[in-house]
Amino acid sequence: MKSKILVFIILPIFFSISTISVGEILFKDNFEDDVIDKPPRKWMIGFQGKDDSKVIWDPKLVKNKVFSSPTARHDVKGAVYITGQGKDWTDYYVQWDMLYPIDFYMGIVFRFTGGESFYLLDRRQPTKTLQFWKRQGGWKSFGSSEALGLGIEKWWSFQLKVSGNDFEVKMKDSKKKTKFANLKPVLEGSNGEFKKGDFGNYGHVLLDNVVVATKPSDFSNPWDVSPENSIVTTWSHIKQRHRN
Repeated sequence: MKSKILVFIILPIFFSISTISVGEILFKDNFEDDVIDKPPRKWMIGFQGKDDSKVIWDPKLVKNKVFSSPTARHDVKGAVYITGQGKDWTDYYVQWDMLYPIDFYMGIVFRFTGGESFYLLDRRQPTKTLQFWKRQGGWKSFGSSEALGLGIEKWWSFQLKVSGNDFEVKMKDSKKKTKFANLKPVLEGSNGEFKKGDFGNYGHVLLDNVVVATKPSDFSNPWDVSPENSIVTTWSHIKQRHRN
């Protein structure tokens, strides 16, 4: 009888745990566990260019570590850095913070599978707009925002939605507490060339607080999601406490 009672107690706990979005975080990195002036441990080179990536102290926030890739775009000898975990990612959301150190064409890549196979979201130097581009034997634009006043040497926060052939971007000043759910997209575009691929940076940018997830609700507190919080680990802890 005692074991049956235990089962009835544990099963509701297990099923409530299983409804949590554990395992929906595909990738996360805030670079705090990295070594200053060394490359970030969780990232790899997706396109081989000049490799000068390193983790540095945040120029705007004391004691905060961020990812720096000082060399310019891959079409002017720079490298492209990706998570290395997203070869088979199809639909996903990404949130990240980005600072543009200089006034140039820079941003991020998504559905990246190689130096001639990826989408680019970048800041356009003359217009301060965001634009979607496809890289495949050259460049083709498929979406542009209104002028956004994307100033340099300032932290901006972004959310990218990658869903089928459709993509959208939300953005805000990183100091703003407004939730992305309450913001309208500043850029939308559609293209069906690339069906899956990784996420990474592009050009001379600083990155921080990068989270890739399968749905927006996973961003509520992504830094709490770890192997220690997984369903399997939690179930193991429950059983161990019962034995003791």
